[in-house]
Amino acid sequence: MKWLYRKELKDRGSLAKVEAYFGIKFPSDFREVVLEHNAATPTPNTIDTSRQTGKAFGELIDFNLDARENIISLYNQLENKIPAKIYPITMDPGGNFLCYDFRIDIANPQIVRWDHEQKFTIEHQELVITDHEHEPDYYHLDFVADSFTALLKILYGDENDESTSWAKFHEDDKLKQFTGEDLIQINRIRALQGLPPIKH
Repeated sequence: MKWLYRKELKDRGSLAKVEAYFGIKFPSDFREVVLEHNAATPTPNTIDTSRQTGKAFGELIDFNLDARENIISLYNQLENKIPAKIYPITMDPGGNFLCYDFRIDIANPQIVRWDHEQKFTIEHQELVITDHEHEPDYYHLDFVADSFTALLKILYGDENDESTSWAKFHEDDKLKQFTGEDLIQINRIRALQGLPPIKH
């Protein structure tokens, strides 16, 4: 596998600052990847969860604490929607997160996927969202892997070459055919290169 589009970690001490803020210690395998590949995207980039298949790993959340979207700012946005002792570490284009779950074993947290879509059922051809007392109960939290190393081993899909991938994001006319989550991801990648977003 490869890591693409990394952002240099300006302060290697930011890992310890985040851990102090959360009151946890990230496992060493994750720490090593962040130090080397901060905010990068792996290729291949597809995972399966205990409930769904073909979901995106996305990109590592940025540990540069001066970035607009960094791990602490994103956690603060998500905090009321996830249970305590769960912390986001990756984000996909649709706003879903892979998270460390420290609830069972603080020394060996599992990887889970938080789905931004609220749980629902279909009754009499209508979408029904059941009322819950606690906001986190509205969202799915699916098991993915026992560790970050195990997560990387289950990634699958086509591998992208960074040089050819970047070239594709310069072809404005061709990119206008994309919509939704695909367009969001394209514009994220263009922003990393300092390119303007694609608009319809």
